[in-house]
Order: sequence, then C-alpha cells, then structure tokens
Amino acid sequence: MLGALVVLSACGQRSESARVLGPSSSGNQAALTHTVAPGETIYHIAHVYGISSERLMAVNHLSDPRELRVGQVLLIPGAGRGAYTAAPIAEGWFAPKAARQFSWPVAAGQLSSPFGMRNGVMHDGIDIDAPEGTPIRAADAGTVIFAGRQRGYGNLVILEHRDGYVTVYGHNERNLVRQGETVARGETIAQMGATGRASGPNLHFEVRYNNRPQNPISYLPDPGISPGITFARNSAD
Repeated sequence: MLGALVVLSACGQRSESARVLGPSSSGNQAALTHTVAPGETIYHIAHVYGISSERLMAVNHLSDPRELRVGQVLLIPGAGRGAYTAAPIAEGWFAPKAARQFSWPVAAGQLSSPFGMRNGVMHDGIDIDAPEGTPIRAADAGTVIFAGRQRGYGNLVILEHRDGYVTVYGHNERNLVRQGETVARGETIAQMGATGRASGPNLHFEVRYNNRPQNPISYLPDPGISPGITFARNSAD
C-alpha cells in the first residue's frame, strides 16, 4: 500500500489559479440570477452568494436540494443588480457527490489547495489550513495501516476502510495512533502540523479507492452543512 503512495512534490506551494463564480444578470432587471453549472449544489451556491441554503431554496420554490438541475436559473434573494461582489474560489472545489460519504477530518479550517494538477504536478488530495495542534479526526471507522514518517508527507497516518477505501492524513505535528489499531469515525488520530513538505500548518487529506486517488470533495459534506469549513480567498481579494 505504502509503496503506491505518490510523494508530494509541491505541497509547500499554494496554487494561484482561481475562478470567479459570477452570477448571470438579466440585463437591467434588478433581480440577480445564477445558472446552475455541473457539480454545483444548493449549499455551494448559497455559500458563494453569502446567503442561507434554506432561503435560496424557499425563494426558488425548492423543497429538496436534490431537485437542483444543471442549467436551472435560480433567483438570488437580497441582492440587486451590481450589489454582488463575486467570491474568488480556487479551481477544483466543485465536484459531483459520490454515494459514499466521509466526515470532515477537522472541525474547522480553510481549504487552501484543491485536488488535481498543481504547477505541473498531480496533487492527490486537498489541503486544509488550521492552527498547529488542531485535532485531526478519522473520516470514517477503520484500521491504521501506517503511522510514521514518509518523504514529502512528514508525519503520516493511513486508514483502511470498508469497500476498498483508504484515507490519508499528512503533515501531522504528532500522530496519536499506531499501526494495527482500529479507530471510530470522528476519533482524534493526530494533531495538525507542518512536517514534511509544507509551507505552514495544514492537513493534506486524500481519499483513495482501490489505491486510486479520488477528489475528496466528492466524498465530503458541503461547507454549508459544515460551517467551520471555508474556502481560501484569492490572494488579491
């Protein structure tokens, strides 16, 4: 298992690429609208516009967030034309939801680097910034199959879950579990640090299925459900 892990070659660098999720305005009309793009959810859209998901659904007569469809035009409440300042959000934060869902490995933090190509190198997970010592929690029940140091990752914990899934937790200041231990979902397994190739305290978190890296965002609740999780702003913002 360990030999198949890709060593991070650029985890200490933050991606500068960002996109603006801007609304489509209906000409001179006062109402602000947003056209739903692939991978977007009610929670993502509400977060971008700084409103509650409940209010967004009520204004658009949606009783279930799963009713959202690509191409649907949503009315954005509480914002007239020109009143909205778009929130820069890094590329890659929006991904279709997988049937299997894990829990966030930290209670609060800022998503600073997404899954995907970064400076010409594949980034196999996501980075979550939080203060040093922040508790890192198991994203699901499982068995510790590695707890130690790994080049690039620093102090590293790897958990094996049912159905071929593995989660990876890197750059830890301190690992609190040992190989062979079983852990419960939400159990503290490490403390956040900046060991290995890291520019500051952060958690490098991966989800792997049959040893293939997956976009963790597909397997985690939306930030609207987890209010402690925020997106990093563009450095120019």
